[in-house]
Amino acid sequence: MNEATPVHKNNSNSAGRNSGHKGDGQKRHGKFKINKMRLILASVGAILLFALISLGCLLIYKSNTNSSIDSSRYQAVFLSNGQVYFGKLHTYNSEYMKLNDIYYLQTKTTQDTSSNPQETSTSDQSNVQLIKLGSEIHGPDDEMIVSKNQILFFENLSKDSQVTKSIAKYKTPS
Repeated sequence: MNEATPVHKNNSNSAGRNSGHKGDGQKRHGKFKINKMRLILASVGAILLFALISLGCLLIYKSNTNSSIDSSRYQAVFLSNGQVYFGKLHTYNSEYMKLNDIYYLQTKTTQDTSSNPQETSTSDQSNVQLIKLGSEIHGPDDEMIVSKNQILFFENLSKDSQVTKSIAKYKTPS
């Protein structure tokens, strides 16, 4: 070799970019693939964890609802439309509840006029009476399927409540 012309190794190509080693691009591409796979696996894991937690909460909610219904007693079921029904409440499926042996309260107003025709005042007396579902003009069956979304809450009735006593009296043959 000629001493006047030293040979230098230059790692830049004609465009002035550093080409580096042949394997550098592959290494970076491989690291990108690994990081992408880790991100995908972490996302899938997070989704599965969220699904398991949601399922657990749903099961706990359902078991709490079912366990708080005392099937030996009547329940008062308060609906979002303001109606209140009394009956035996059961879980129908994940979205609906079933109510059997149904009663509801109705206000009956009677006008009591005085026996003296000279008196024009009247007194209104309101009586609340328990009505058995099925005695209406449209003759519904004695069962109701209600969306859980429409139930605000329910209460187990005590055995000595006025409603429970009225139901027992209704069921007793005269």
